[in-house]
Amino acid sequence: LIDIYGPAASSGMGSAVFAAQGVTSATLESEALSRYRYFVGDGWDERASAWQGSFKELYRRASGEKGSIDAELHAIKDPALRGVVAMMVDEMEDPAAARAALAGAFDGSSVRDLRLYSLGDGEQMAGVQIASLSESGEAVFLVMLLD
Repeated sequence: LIDIYGPAASSGMGSAVFAAQGVTSATLESEALSRYRYFVGDGWDERASAWQGSFKELYRRASGEKGSIDAELHAIKDPALRGVVAMMVDEMEDPAAARAALAGAFDGSSVRDLRLYSLGDGEQMAGVQIASLSESGEAVFLVMLLD
């Protein structure tokens, strides 16, 4: 996943993968928001209400349900976010590798909680975050934010 989407970063644009230990279902959303804030970096403080206002849960996989992250991403209805999904999956240099990496990280049997969040500044920037939690308490967050 990191090979395709990049390591944890505070670039404010593009994509990055974050991991955390000791996360619970109750703290997954606050942890996702924290990674989003870190990713936006210094720009967060200038427009915190705009960045935070766009952070909304779009989808939650039912507990115990076998999912398909590719299908779940492509089911997002928001036109701006559909463009982000296209960039995240379909328009990658190697879409098959992107799909395989996403499935490997987010469709495994150890994933017990998965959520999709919208990101952006309400104006030019739009993005999607995938937040997942495994049985071991390890969380993985993929952030993609584009203009």
